[in-house]
Amino acid sequence: MGSNIDLRKFQDTEAIENAFGALVSGKKTGYKTVIERKKPKPKCNKCGRFGDEEQKFCRECGGKMVIPMTNCPSCKASIEEIDKFCPGCGFKLKE
Repeated sequence: MGSNIDLRKFQDTEAIENAFGALVSGKKTGYKTVIERKKPKPKCNKCGRFGDEEQKFCRECGGKMVIPMTNCPSCKASIEEIDKFCPGCGFKLKE
């Protein structure tokens, strides 16, 4: 039987990197690996279309391209695009 408990607040980036480094290096201490992080694509604030990284304005409607937030600016918790408030600290994300 599963549960719907959100465990993202228990994530510790440094602990994950250390565990991955130990796994890859054969348990050598202090081994740091390069973890590639996906860069979010910019999205048009008018029509919602995604664009290229270097694009500043939408090709379809001329709206400004913005990069959506993936982490709370206050507590760095992982957030979804639809969230109005941070699930970790309650920080107001949208007007």
